[in-house]
Amino acid sequence: MTQDSRSLSLVGYDSYKESPSASPILLDGLDGNDDTPDQGLGFDSSLEITSQQPERNSRAFKLEDSSADGISHLDDLDMIPLTTKFDTQMKMGSPMAMPPETLPPVKPITATDLVYSSLAHLPSYFFEQTHFRIERKCLLEMCKLRRNYLIVSKQDALSCFHLHPKLPEQGLKPVEDRLSRMPHLLNLREDKTSTSAENNDYKRELYNGAVDVPTFKEFRQNFERCLEIIRDKNLSRFSEKRLQYLLNKFPVFQYLHSKEELKQSKKVPHKDFYNCRKIDLNLLLSSCFSQWQLNEFIWAKLRKEPNRIIYQTTDGKHITLSQLFKVDFEETNMFCNGLKIINDSFLEWYKVIYLAKYHLINSEPETYIELHDRQFRYYLIAKTFLEFDNYTNGEYLAELLQEFLIKPQESSKYQLCQLSVDFQFYLHYGDSNVDNWWMVFSNWLNHYNLFSDNICWNIRISRIYPKLYQTGKVKNFQDFLNLIFSPLFNAQSCSHKSLGPILSKFLSRIASFDLCIQDSDDYIWKQFTEVNCLPQNWTSNGDNPTISQYMYYVYANLAKLNHVRRVLHQTTFTLRSSCSPTSMNRTSQFSSTRNFTEHTEAILNNFLLASGGFLNAENLWYAPPSLIYVFYLSQIPMVVAPLNSIADPKGTTTLEDQAATGIVLEPPKHYSKNPFMKFFEMGFKISLSSESILYNHSYTREPIIEEYSVAASIYRLPSADLCELLRNSVITSGFASTLKVIWLGISLTPHDYFMENTGFVNNWYDCKPNTSLDHNVPIIRRQYRNSTLSGEWRLIIA
Repeated sequence: MTQDSRSLSLVGYDSYKESPSASPILLDGLDGNDDTPDQGLGFDSSLEITSQQPERNSRAFKLEDSSADGISHLDDLDMIPLTTKFDTQMKMGSPMAMPPETLPPVKPITATDLVYSSLAHLPSYFFEQTHFRIERKCLLEMCKLRRNYLIVSKQDALSCFHLHPKLPEQGLKPVEDRLSRMPHLLNLREDKTSTSAENNDYKRELYNGAVDVPTFKEFRQNFERCLEIIRDKNLSRFSEKRLQYLLNKFPVFQYLHSKEELKQSKKVPHKDFYNCRKIDLNLLLSSCFSQWQLNEFIWAKLRKEPNRIIYQTTDGKHITLSQLFKVDFEETNMFCNGLKIINDSFLEWYKVIYLAKYHLINSEPETYIELHDRQFRYYLIAKTFLEFDNYTNGEYLAELLQEFLIKPQESSKYQLCQLSVDFQFYLHYGDSNVDNWWMVFSNWLNHYNLFSDNICWNIRISRIYPKLYQTGKVKNFQDFLNLIFSPLFNAQSCSHKSLGPILSKFLSRIASFDLCIQDSDDYIWKQFTEVNCLPQNWTSNGDNPTISQYMYYVYANLAKLNHVRRVLHQTTFTLRSSCSPTSMNRTSQFSSTRNFTEHTEAILNNFLLASGGFLNAENLWYAPPSLIYVFYLSQIPMVVAPLNSIADPKGTTTLEDQAATGIVLEPPKHYSKNPFMKFFEMGFKISLSSESILYNHSYTREPIIEEYSVAASIYRLPSADLCELLRNSVITSGFASTLKVIWLGISLTPHDYFMENTGFVNNWYDCKPNTSLDHNVPIIRRQYRNSTLSGEWRLIIA
């Protein structure tokens, strides 16, 4: 048949490229207008079915085969080997995509490509001349408020010099304090550091309170404005849809590009999960070792020094280790000396009762519990082995910290942590310049050589004003704040140079201040006082101030302290906060015109005032969608501890034990119900933390490795996911920026490469075109995160 003008010549691109000798497939006469009649089939005696003609008619498809020097029929196409790239992909189960034969070289992202990834560097007229939709413009308005609060308080990374010079050891002389038996290392030489007259005048202004911090009234107005924004129905529906879109977009990206990510990860030699820096951002000092490690340590001390005096009662009676663990106060209630000294009953009492009642306020327990009670034995165990200020001067806790935390981290090289310690509200002997908590704790660290380059410190501040007011330690809320910040301002002033080196050494290693919002915080008010009153006027018959009052006044004092330290060329501090799950059932008392919960109040305060991040990020999942979405847009750091939130149903105490200790156990939680993986898939700056190893039933010497290993095994995380989590922990940590240049290849100095914003205030620039050799996060993953965030900002400002 003659080929007409309607004939098509189809050439398969892949097959033609791989087999250039193959001829095109000819499709002729597909309209069915051929007049040649169809031939039937005839029967043969030997073959049963034969064709009556040796050749098929012209309507059949013809494929010329050069290798066979003949024509292959359409019926024989299934015998041709699968040599195309599409067929190879189908055999391997890959997505039905047709990528080019040779992938183009990866082009590094420059700063000019990141127009919408960070709006912190844009000029002010950009926000004035751009036309916004009303409900989306409000999100940018909230981000601008956050940026202003953080820059004023010097919580941005550029305000901190991030220099940690080694203090000279000369001039340090141990001075024995006969009252506390704690050697205070005081600087007996005069500080010869000279400053200019302008700096001295500026410092005097800062000491007098000349810091331009927004007033509490302005903060309350901004808070209510943000509350009005996040409660808008249209914005809530919009934010909920965007969050759902982000959650569903990441699996599609992994489905299409998982093999390319694996290919890029394998190109990085000697840099996998184990060889990347990993930082535990919220590890508690009170529980930074496992249960079996504490048991082994106690048994070793019992065998080595059983007659060591560990406590002295008010009547002068001494208690030794052997008496504590072998001889009971009552013969009818003999103490079981088994292999497991630290059992679940003690851990629950220690967590619920001791940390809330005896740990934060240094008071004698003999006025509350009897010597023959089992709780007194628990108190002695906690006071002896888990406190730094006790009869043995914290020797046991120092050995535990040195043996199970500092030495393993320094030997591993790739593990670091930010250790959180509770600020204890007490005055030792009335001299607030020497015997305050700051000096006692820093002297303890220096005496036992517990300063390590692998450890930064976080100071946890608890909301226990009512307890302090009832014991008479404070008379108003201002006294509460003075216990925390007055020693720090005195240490910076010129009249207290004797406090210099030790306290300065400790302060240079502090990363942040954490405001802890816990279930045990007092909530019920007896006297409704106006929240706008000054802290010195807040007596309120012992009523606990609101979360916003705590956050603002801690923020204001921290801002003043950061200004002073920046003038003195010292490191500055950031602010972080947490949120209690029970706060969702408590109505906030901060506003008299709007109804909202303490849960929303705590998260919104963190958004406005805290640069260090949000602790216990599991609770953010139950916040209003608009508030969650603005956390994503701002890329606020978040810390989550999935293993710590699990309650072991096998380790619960009996009803008799609960009645004796007054413990109310929480229902057990499942690991899979923790929303941290959803936050990660959506693109939040989230990282994992061990938090309380003592309660996690950890059986390894590397708890942070165990935390990531459990997550990797449950969610089947590939190397790219694990390395991205590790990179988030490093970039949002409080370690020096000079170290981050080595660890991640990023700097605060502008470069023409990839630029990443954290918290809507800090811009981190890649120092070279490809930094994957430092952290092993594939470039394609970073490009996806950047393009997704840029797309959300384009949608908002379009």
